[in-house]
Formats: sequence, C-alpha cells, structure tokens
Amino acid sequence: MAAQQRKAIIVGGAAGPQDVANGVLARFGFGPAASPLSVAEATALLRGERYDLVVVPLQNLDAAELAALERELRRYPGAAAIGTAPHADSELIVRGMRFGVQEFLVYPPEPTDFAGAVERIVRRLHTDKHTGVLFAVFSGKGGLGTSSVAANLAFTLAAAQRGGRVGLAELVAGGDLRVALNLRPHYDVGDLLKKIDQLDAELLQSLMTPCTEGVWVLPAAEDEEVADGLGAAATARLVEQLRGVFPYTVLDCEHHMSDRTLAALDAADRVLLVTQLDVAALHSAKRTLGLFQRLGYADEKIVVVVNRHQSGGMVTLGDAATVLRRPASASLPNDYHTSSEALTRGVPAVVHAASTELARAYGALAAQLGAGGAADGARNGNGKHNGHGNTSRLGRIFSIGKR
Repeated sequence: MAAQQRKAIIVGGAAGPQDVANGVLARFGFGPAASPLSVAEATALLRGERYDLVVVPLQNLDAAELAALERELRRYPGAAAIGTAPHADSELIVRGMRFGVQEFLVYPPEPTDFAGAVERIVRRLHTDKHTGVLFAVFSGKGGLGTSSVAANLAFTLAAAQRGGRVGLAELVAGGDLRVALNLRPHYDVGDLLKKIDQLDAELLQSLMTPCTEGVWVLPAAEDEEVADGLGAAATARLVEQLRGVFPYTVLDCEHHMSDRTLAALDAADRVLLVTQLDVAALHSAKRTLGLFQRLGYADEKIVVVVNRHQSGGMVTLGDAATVLRRPASASLPNDYHTSSEALTRGVPAVVHAASTELARAYGALAAQLGAGGAADGARNGNGKHNGHGNTSRLGRIFSIGKR
C-alpha cells in the first residue's frame, strides 16, 4: 500500500523546470506538485484541501494576493512557503517574510539550492515537534562492515543513555541484522509496508523487536521483492515516526542510491560514510562525497568513519585525508577476533566485549555524535598523519594535486 505523500503547489513554474522540481520534492516525501498559473488559483486550491508547501513567485505580487495566500497557509499547522524572484531584492524578501514566506531563492533556483530550502523546512518541522536525532550509516560499496557499524553504534548510544531507547531500522533489501543480532522478530519491514498508511507511533513500536539493551530493531523483510516496495514516500513516513518515538535512531542503509536510500540520507541529521583504508574503498568514498556535494549536503552533516583500521597498514589515515580532502571523523580498530566471536554469539561486539579498544572507539564516536558538534578528526588525532608511503600511488589513482 502506498504511503501518504506530502503535497506541494508550485505557482507559475516558480521552482524552475517542473520535472526537476518534482524530482527534488520526491526526495522529501512529496508527490508531484500541483502547478497553478497564478497565486489566486493556488489560494483556491488551498481552500479545498491541505498542502504542505507552496512555492510562489514574489515578483509583481501585491500585498492583497500575499495576504490571501498567508491566510490559507495558516489554516494548516506546519505548512510552509518558499518565495522566488529573479533578483535578491531586500525589500521584496522582507515583504515576502512578513506574509509568511520562510525561504527565498533566486529564480531559477539550482536544484541543490531548492533541495536545501525544502530540507530546512522539513527539518524545522521536525524541530518544532521536538523529535529525535537520526543517523544514517552508508557506504558506496559492500563489504565495508556498514551493518556492523550501524548495529554497534545503536547499542553504544543505548548504553550511553542509561536506560534510554534507540531505534535501529534496516533499509537493506535482504539484510542480515536478524542473524547478526540473533533476533526472532514477529514483524519486519514487509509487515510495516502493509500498514504504512496507518502508521503511527503505537503501530511502529508494535512492529519493532525490543532487545534487552534498549535497542528496538525493525529488520528488513526476508523477501527481497517485498523489501523493494519500500520507496521514498514510505521511507519518509517511517523515519518521521522513528524520530517521534526514539531520541536516537540509526538507519542501516543499502550500498546503492535507491529512492529509499536517498530519502533516508536526506532526512538524516548526520550521515556516517563508512570506508576502509584501501584503494577501492577510498575511491568509493571519494565518489560518494562528490555525490553528497551535488545533493547539497552541508559538510557538517557528513561523518567519515574509517572501519577496520590497522596501525601500520600500507594506507594511512593521512593518505585517506589527502584523497578525500577531509580528515576521517573517527576510526574503528580492526578486531577480527572479537567481531567474529560476537557474530557467532549473535550480539554486537560492543556488548560481547565492552572493555576492548573497539568498544571504546564506538563510545568515542557516540560521544562525538551525541555532543552534536561538528565532525572533527583533530578531536581524536585522526587525519594528522602525512603518511608518505603510498601517497604517490594514491596520487596517481585519485589525481591528487591535479586541478
């Protein structure tokens, strides 16, 4: 069953090409926007039904038209407006703000600018509701331990809260969190999809599997075809409810940029980009950082996490910082023995061996995220190395130094 989508109105093509604007809106759970030619037509639409967002051209609008639009928007709590104009005229912007316009963009807006404005509005709505913090764990290629990072981070956050609850949702078709955590869930993402239109906090909690450590898990559907039914709108609906239920939620994302992955990354407060110190992983991470830039993500939203770090390896943290043009925010030591034993027992490594260096590294990562500060490799000394051993080879591969 399809999830209920947010609704938008774009007046007179104010957001630029309609197909491009609709593509941006879809990332945030909106359906295709209505496209009236005038503010008067938009106001008439608002009288008939709720819309969550109106994009309006401010140029040549008079005060009466703006006032009528504001009156209709005020009827719907959380409804917002974006104004556009060919030039950033201060008087025009101030007049729009007086009538409830929350964001201004120069026309025609770049898709990244439009996405940023929509994201701020959606985030503001979450903030007004005092919602929880959302972490998305992602890597551009498989085999880097992304699901393990997600699970261990969730259990570390729960332990840090002393009795608090943390949500862990698996958005990976065919994922294996239920095996890694030795779960026997009654429900999974497939069951949630059947009731997505009825989803509220109570239903969500009834579908999740609680662990004794305070983590509530929503595992992926075992049937991958069913799991593929989780699209952008359903994902947006799911994460909105997760925010309302849990102070912290960790999303285990799949390794390619599907609609649900993009919706999860867009909605997240912080994106943990998992990589390793090898050529293939760094190449993938570099490509992903470029994609994040094109999507308009702020630098502080991205947290680069080096997983399975081994001191004395051929590629250093300094090499990685040079390749990625930013230091890693955190590194998690390679502890194959502990990780293998934990997997065999069906518990996260941080629960199986809480006094290991690996568990302490997760604690430092959780503290860094929980503090809400900017990702800063200097905090734990990462990224300070200059590592010359393989720079020349990495330089050839990644064209370091070429402009």
